[in-house]
Amino acid sequence: MIVGPDRLRSELARACEDAALDPASFVVWVVDGARPAGATPLAYLHPEGRVRDDTVLVFRIVGGQRADEFRGTAHRLALWRELPGLPDAALGPMLRHELEHARRWERSGTAFYEADERLRARYGRDSYAALPTEREANAAAAAYARRVLAPAELGELHACAELADLLAAVPGADVVETTLALLGERVEVAGRKLPPSQDGLRIELVS
Repeated sequence: MIVGPDRLRSELARACEDAALDPASFVVWVVDGARPAGATPLAYLHPEGRVRDDTVLVFRIVGGQRADEFRGTAHRLALWRELPGLPDAALGPMLRHELEHARRWERSGTAFYEADERLRARYGRDSYAALPTEREANAAAAAYARRVLAPAELGELHACAELADLLAAVPGADVVETTLALLGERVEVAGRKLPPSQDGLRIELVS
């Protein structure tokens, strides 16, 4: 898959409509290169988050200074322009997965999101699919794929081993309570809705 700006804009708008999010509250960076083996294809950074040394590679290339320009004011996404091995039809569902993380931040807030990140660090990357927030995001993406894709496109997704978790997930009963119980912590859960930017959806290419 090669991600063009026009298709990215239209797919994100359609996924935002499904997730009840405003595209104008997003900034998206497309890293102009091929996804390295083992790297995350795309990622979400919540509005209060920062790019750190352990942040996924695609956001480290975007860089902390660039990401910080929109800290507190936008949901932030980053993806590689070239995604070898992934079918074109996967772009919409993968975006919808990341948008579910944005919905979770708007419902539960930064303190919960940071608790979820601590749980991720404890579990390790190989166990991400079992995390309540990942199951939630995968289930949203799978349901979206079934609604918007043609049968042949769904077949392409099912034939891709990397997408197996995305298509098979079932959300847990209470994502917040389950996450905090696994972590053994209590945190303040307070969501916040971002106002849309007057500039609308921003998509920027990163060399």
